[in-house]
Amino acid sequence: MPQDWSHQDKTLELYNQIDRSFDTSDAGTGKTKPLIDSIKPELGSTLILCPKSLMATVWSDEIAKFRPELLTQLCYAKNREEAFKAPADVYITNIDAATWLGKKTPKFFKNFETLIVDESTAYKHNTSARSKAVNKFKKFFNTRRLASGTPTAGNISDLWNQVYIIDVAILSVQASHAFVK
Repeated sequence: MPQDWSHQDKTLELYNQIDRSFDTSDAGTGKTKPLIDSIKPELGSTLILCPKSLMATVWSDEIAKFRPELLTQLCYAKNREEAFKAPADVYITNIDAATWLGKKTPKFFKNFETLIVDESTAYKHNTSARSKAVNKFKKFFNTRRLASGTPTAGNISDLWNQVYIIDVAILSVQASHAFVK
């Protein structure tokens, strides 16, 4: 198994100290490994929202490689109901599944601890259905981690909803008003 880069070790150290984070390191710098290493199944299950193309080829494969003891479920549209009913430490689903998850009751989320959002720019618009859904159910996750190598693909305001997902307190009414000016 390849050795971690020093910045990955430092990132994991930080993750072990805080429960809200946003890793905006460049693409290809190894953001996934510390996220996987930070998963604590003894606290509850982890939900990973990511592009469909990354579900198996990145997340499931990397978890199997680095944390083979973790039981994962790939939750595609065709098997989503059954996959979420099956026991797992980590549930991996696609970005648009957020709208489906947003319709679930609080009971659905009772065993979850961590929300990981990969390619978080998919939720940059607070008016989109999937962003509204994530903002509805994020409260059920004590630990929230976002990652994106391009967090401001358009302009700086693209960051607002991504940060809002992490922690609404960061964006007080006064701060958010100044941010959008």
